[in-house]
Amino acid sequence: MTRNRIVWALLWILSLVGISFYGGPVSYGFFAVLTLIPVICLVYLLMVLACFKMYQRFTVPGIVCNHSVPFYFILQNEDLFSFAGIRVTFYSDFSQIDGVDDETEYELLPHTNIKKETDMVCRYRGEYNVGIKSVILRDFFCLFKLTYRNREPMKVKVLPDIINLENLQDVDIDSVSDKNTSSSLSHPDVTIREYIPGDDIRRMHWKQTARTGKPMVRNYIGEEKEGIGILLHSHRISSDPKEYLPVENRMLEIVIALALLFRERSIPATVCYYAKDPGLQIVDSADSFQALYKAMSDINFEEGEVSGCLYDAMMAGDAFSKKILFLVAPEMDEEVSAVLDRLRESDAEVILYLVRSGVEKEVTKLSPHITARTIPTDGQLPDLL
Repeated sequence: MTRNRIVWALLWILSLVGISFYGGPVSYGFFAVLTLIPVICLVYLLMVLACFKMYQRFTVPGIVCNHSVPFYFILQNEDLFSFAGIRVTFYSDFSQIDGVDDETEYELLPHTNIKKETDMVCRYRGEYNVGIKSVILRDFFCLFKLTYRNREPMKVKVLPDIINLENLQDVDIDSVSDKNTSSSLSHPDVTIREYIPGDDIRRMHWKQTARTGKPMVRNYIGEEKEGIGILLHSHRISSDPKEYLPVENRMLEIVIALALLFRERSIPATVCYYAKDPGLQIVDSADSFQALYKAMSDINFEEGEVSGCLYDAMMAGDAFSKKILFLVAPEMDEEVSAVLDRLRESDAEVILYLVRSGVEKEVTKLSPHITARTIPTDGQLPDLL
């Protein structure tokens, strides 16, 4: 296009020299034609912009991240003149369209259309724009181009992926259901926690209650711990979708994969999270897993100050009574540190999954009962867990 503009400019200058030194109808005619060409090209582009039509659709109702879905778009010319050059660009930050290049240029003859059927893959769970982002139009002489941004972008809700795990690197799954192991018994007076409605009043720790101003209870000698707790720290780390979407997507994949693994092993799992209010899902059947999946698909991660919400979610799920607790978080912030401090008082096994972008897998032992595992946003989840 730059080359054509240079050629036109040189010809226009030569025609200007011709009428200045030689005159005559040929020189003036040549100058007039070259002068009108840019005007004609601009008018032509405006006409194409007014008459051009495009359509795009998915052919399936639900979209799951990292799964291909059929997608098509149509470029249509319903008028009496040709559209010389049309190029389509797509949203590519969070989705990918197979077999279609942004550099491909299409020509539409009068009363014709072009339909492209292909597949699209959305990489992350969430709501964002996909499909056609803009259309670039050019004239016959390649002097100008006009970029038209799609004013009706296709915004989709992408569901999290369901990933099957065979096992976990940090936990012996077969031993979880054994309620008679010595590790499943709490030590006398080791754990003191806040009172939860339904606790036996005889378990009240009056001195600690008087000291803290809150009703506190203790675990009896030999109180059995059982079940699995999964705690989701649903805090949004950024306002930029490019930063928070990969992290949130991987966190939800972990929660769903853990819940599915324990359901298939017939081990009840309690999933705790907060979304304005503490949420609670007990997964012990196919129906309850579907309820969890819907909750994870709809959950909104919270921005700004969320002090105390993670601890409230943990208390709602009675995390102190669990044999193993999985904590899924985007970073080691004050909320996570405070919860870990409380959990150190318990002898339950705690697995902390910290999800971050651009990091390598790393395992750290924070205490004899607390293991931290850094999980990157890319890579196969079964290999990371």
